[in-house]
Amino acid sequence: MSQDDLARAAAGRVDELLGELHGSPDPRAAVVADELTGCLVRLYGEGLARIAALLGPERVAALCADPLVESLLLVHDLHPRDTGTRVRLAAERFSAYAEVVLAEVDAAGVARLRLTTGSACGGSREALQTEIAEAVRSAAPELSGVEIRLSAAPPLFQVTLRPGIA
Repeated sequence: MSQDDLARAAAGRVDELLGELHGSPDPRAAVVADELTGCLVRLYGEGLARIAALLGPERVAALCADPLVESLLLVHDLHPRDTGTRVRLAAERFSAYAEVVLAEVDAAGVARLRLTTGSACGGSREALQTEIAEAVRSAAPELSGVEIRLSAAPPLFQVTLRPGIA
């Protein structure tokens, strides 16, 4: 089993156990479980903050190459890149298929992007929109929403030669 599989299994088991405690006939079990979870998250967050401070921003940024570490840094608000930068980087991954531009991340946490695709773009624009939105949400899970506005591609101009020019 890979390290990613082990991490996913552990996260799944935590969710399972918390669900079990929330479903318990003893209402106090859920309260205690939530308090315990909060304490552990704060404890590990403080530890990660100290590690990040010792490593410095460049090394912490390098750690973000690991999706699990990156998600932990996001949970604890320790990610070295701001929301807008992470959204722009996620959008840039689609530059081979379309022009995706971040218009803004508003105060409510909604990222607004503009998508321009050429008429020769393979696949549907809707599928591309869905992929972009998923990539943006993954890069910036703190967002409350992602809105993508479709823009028409600039028209293509027909180039013709005057008669007599070959």
